[in-house]
Amino acid sequence: MKVTTVYTAIAALVLLFISVVSWVFRAMETAILTAELASFMLLVVYLWDNRKNGKD
Repeated sequence: MKVTTVYTAIAALVLLFISVVSWVFRAMETAILTAELASFMLLVVYLWDNRKNGKD
């Protein structure tokens, strides 16, 4: 994995943690927004890393 991929994955995990904390403190809008952003970031990183695997 590239360093930028690792940093992006760590940022997404931090956003997921913020989402859980926001959910505990009943800030639902923040929880949903950060969870969706983190999910999107993880999806993009996964697809970007595996884009060449399907061209065999």
